[in-house]
Amino acid sequence: MAVVLFVGLVGQLTARTVLAAPELPQENFGSLLTLEQAISRTLQEDAKVKLAIERLEKEKALYKGAQAEFFPKFGTEYFGAVATGGSKTVGYVDASLEQPIFEGWKSVFNKKKQKTRVESETLRFEEAKLDLNLYVRILYAQVLEEKELTRIAQGEVKELSGAFERTSALFQKEVVPRSELMRVETLLQKSKTGLVKHKESYDYYLGILMETVAMGAQESLELEPLGKIPELSEDASTYLEISRKHDPLYKITGLQIQEKEFEKKMLRAERWPTLNLSAKWDLNRDIYVNTDRVMAGVSGKWNIWDFGRLGAQIHAKEHEIEEKKWEGVIEVRDHENEIRRDFHEIRATREKIRLAEALMREREELYKNEKVKSVAGERGASELMDSFVALEEARTQNLESITECRILFAKLGRKIAFGGMETGLQGTVGEETE
Repeated sequence: MAVVLFVGLVGQLTARTVLAAPELPQENFGSLLTLEQAISRTLQEDAKVKLAIERLEKEKALYKGAQAEFFPKFGTEYFGAVATGGSKTVGYVDASLEQPIFEGWKSVFNKKKQKTRVESETLRFEEAKLDLNLYVRILYAQVLEEKELTRIAQGEVKELSGAFERTSALFQKEVVPRSELMRVETLLQKSKTGLVKHKESYDYYLGILMETVAMGAQESLELEPLGKIPELSEDASTYLEISRKHDPLYKITGLQIQEKEFEKKMLRAERWPTLNLSAKWDLNRDIYVNTDRVMAGVSGKWNIWDFGRLGAQIHAKEHEIEEKKWEGVIEVRDHENEIRRDFHEIRATREKIRLAEALMREREELYKNEKVKSVAGERGASELMDSFVALEEARTQNLESITECRILFAKLGRKIAFGGMETGLQGTVGEETE
């Protein structure tokens, strides 16, 4: 089975750049960040990551509190007041020490429950980083797309501006009709509108991306050229297996069920009596006997009958466990269906790219032919420009298909937790696009 080399999933897909920009020395950019460096920084600085860290730390603190339930509790109580009767003031001090002996293992189950919550939040922290990784990769793909679309639009405006000037001169000499001049003018204005649209979109996505990766004033993001398309595995089962090994979703579902099981056991523990070793010191209690003394013994409590209240809570928790199990089944099923959908959509998009490449080659040949006929005087300027615009539309369609494929690869990578990219997804690299 042929398997894909997914290193940098999004970073591998591409097609030829249009109107390639001249290379500038690196000092003109300041410090250049690669996509992987930008993602690494984002995973440390972004607010979503910090939010996930705080949730994890909260659960760790609660886990420490659950561990402390096994140790004794020391407390004191003081009371002072004025009173009627022989003594005008009343006051006493109580000091107590209590050590749990037996409570139906409730503290044990509570500790285990909190431990599963810590593990769940650890996995949710990983999920937050994976989601952020995907978000940056999609933004990056959109920035690349708008950058290339801007270049295509610049080429259109340049070509159509020259054509408009030539057609205007011919119209002044009454060689071509006004309709042909208006047609070229309309195409020129349409290309200018597209240029503004793509330039504004590029600035918008680039601004969001730079803010997300926390880039400084002296830093720039290295925008890679469009390159090769990796091959996919022959079957979606490859990615399902990798996802089951690496995606936190599967473990989180099991941990949520464990947590509910421990909550059920904590409820059952309340059927047992509670016993504590107690030591108490009373001082100056205002009664007729001497209470300035120290006492040590055992205290207990037992909920013998509550007319079914506790039993109803236990039954409700059992149904809650089953509810959580079915929720997990549904989440896993939806997750794996999304993997299959992305897999098949990538395959369809790859064919879409090949179609766009074939269309682009066809339009290039037609444009060459129209140029020859235009020089020979067999075609007017509007026909030539229509052929040119059709070629640019084919290039745009090709670029949009490639970007769609990049984003689909990124989404598939997220669903396998970007895992196994060096070992589980190695294979031959696909053909280089035209």
